[in-house]
Amino acid sequence: MTLNRTIITLIFFSIIFLIGLLSFNDYGVSIDDEHYRQNGLLTYEYLKNIVLNILYSINLISETSVSENSLSIIEFTNPLFEVLLAFLSDVFNLVEISHIYQLSHFLNFFIFFVSLIFFYNFINKVFKSQWLGFFAVIILFFSPRFFAESFYNSRDIFFLSLFILNISSAYNFLIKENLKAAIFFSITSAILIDVKILGFASPIIFLFLYFLNISTERGFKKNGIKFFIIIIFSTILFIFIFWPFLWNDPISNATYAFNNILYHHESVTVLNYYLGDYFSSNNTPWHYRIIFFTFTIPTIVFFLFIIGFVFITSQVFKGIIKLSDPKRDIWIDVNQMFNFYLLFVLIGTVFFVTKFSVAQFGGWRHLYFLYPITIVFSLIGLNYLLSIIKIKIIKNFIFLLILMNLFYILNWNFKNHPNQQVFFNLLSKKYAMKNFDLDYWGLSNLHSIKFIAENNSYPIKVATISFSSLNESILLLNKTSKSKIKLVYDLNEADFIITNYMKKIGKNFKVDENKYAKYFEVKVDDVPINTVYKKKN
Repeated sequence: MTLNRTIITLIFFSIIFLIGLLSFNDYGVSIDDEHYRQNGLLTYEYLKNIVLNILYSINLISETSVSENSLSIIEFTNPLFEVLLAFLSDVFNLVEISHIYQLSHFLNFFIFFVSLIFFYNFINKVFKSQWLGFFAVIILFFSPRFFAESFYNSRDIFFLSLFILNISSAYNFLIKENLKAAIFFSITSAILIDVKILGFASPIIFLFLYFLNISTERGFKKNGIKFFIIIIFSTILFIFIFWPFLWNDPISNATYAFNNILYHHESVTVLNYYLGDYFSSNNTPWHYRIIFFTFTIPTIVFFLFIIGFVFITSQVFKGIIKLSDPKRDIWIDVNQMFNFYLLFVLIGTVFFVTKFSVAQFGGWRHLYFLYPITIVFSLIGLNYLLSIIKIKIIKNFIFLLILMNLFYILNWNFKNHPNQQVFFNLLSKKYAMKNFDLDYWGLSNLHSIKFIAENNSYPIKVATISFSSLNESILLLNKTSKSKIKLVYDLNEADFIITNYMKKIGKNFKVDENKYAKYFEVKVDDVPINTVYKKKN
C-alpha cells in the first residue's frame, strides 16, 4: 500500500514538472524584472568580491583572481532570487540576455515546484489524506494566475514559495519540538523576512501562540521555553547572515528597510482601471485587493474558503471565551492551534497592508503568499460541509461541482495559454474583463512583437502607448528578431503601435485611426488584452 502511494505521488509530481518544462519558455518579461535582475547582479558581484578577497587572504587563489569591484549594496530589498540567478548564470557562463531570462523562468518554476512538494506533505500530515494533498496542489498549481506567474513573477511567487516552506516548518516544529525542527523554522523565517519585510508577521504570530501553548499555571514547559529562546535568537542571526544590506549597520539599515518597504511604492504612481473607473495607485479604494482576490481565485475555492474561514473564526471566539477558565486550554490540539495561527496571519497581514500601505496596484499579487492559507481553509470548509451533510446524493453533488470547476480551470488554462495572468473566475469574468486592468505587466507585448518580427521585413520601428515599456519585452527575442526591431518613442516615427491598455498618467496617447489600422490582437475570453496597429501606406 505504501509503495503504491509512493508511485502515485511520483507520477503526479512528474506530470506537474513535465508541464512546467513544456511551459516555462512561453512567457514574457515583466516591466519590473530587469530592475531586480540588475540589483541581484550588483549584490552578487559584491558577495563574490568578498569571497575572492577571503580566499586570497588565506592564499587559496592568486592575486589576479581577485575582483576589483567595490560596488556597495544600494537596494534595501533583498534580491535573493536574483542573486541565485546571477550565480547560476555565472556557473553556466550565460551571457545572452534571452538565455538568462529563460533560466530565470525555469528557476522560478523549479522553486515553486519544490514548494508544491512541501505543500503536499504539509496537507497530507494535517488532514491525513493523500488525495486532499493532491487536490490542494492541483488548486495551487492550476489556479490560472498562479500558473502563469509561477514562471515569471520572481517577487510574489518566490515569496509564496518561501511562505509555504515557513508554515510547513512551523507545523513540523509543533509536531516534533526538537532542535533540528526549530533551526529549520528559524532559517525559513529569516529568509522570509529578508525577502519581504512583510514576512515578519508569520514567525511573530507563531511565536506568540507557541508562547501561550507552553505556558502553564505553574510556569513554562522547560523544553518549550528553551526552543522559544533558540528560535528568537537564531532567527535574528539568520536574518543578518542572509541579508547583505544589514552587514555594515544592522540596526540602522533594518530600520531604514522597514520604514521604506511600506512607502517606496508610493513614489511610483500608476493608473488602476478598477470597477470601470481609473484611480491613482495612491488613491485606490481600500477594498481593491479584496475584490481582486474574490474575482480571481476559482469559484469553488472561494465558497469553500468562506465556510472554512467562518468555522475557524468561530473556534477562535470559543477559545477566547475559555480564557476565563484557567484550567481549560484555548485550543483542543496542535492542529487547532495551527489553524488559529493561519487565521491570525491572514487577518493580521490584510489589516497591516490596508492600514499602512497606501499604494495599491497589480491586483492582489503582493498578498499572493496568503493563497496557501486560503486553500487550507477551503479544505477545512469542505471537511466541515461533508461532516454536517448526511444525505449521500448531496455529497456527490458537491464532489461533482468541485470536479466541474477543476475541469473548467484546466480547460481555461490550456485554451488561453500563455496568458493565464488575466484570469477572472466564472462569477466575475463577464463584468471584470471589461472593467478591470488585464495585462498590467505587459507580458503579452512579447507575443505582439514576435508576430511583427516574424511577418515583416527589416527594419521595423515599433512604439507603445501603454505604461508598460517594450524594452523588457524584446529581451526574449532571438538575435535575428531583435535585430529587426527598433523601438521609437515618437508615435509619428512608428511603423507599428502596440497597446496593452495600461494607460500612462499624463500621457494618454490615442491611436490615430486615420493613419493606423488594426493589425494583430491577443484575446482572452474574446476580450483584447493586446493590440497592434500598423501604419497605413
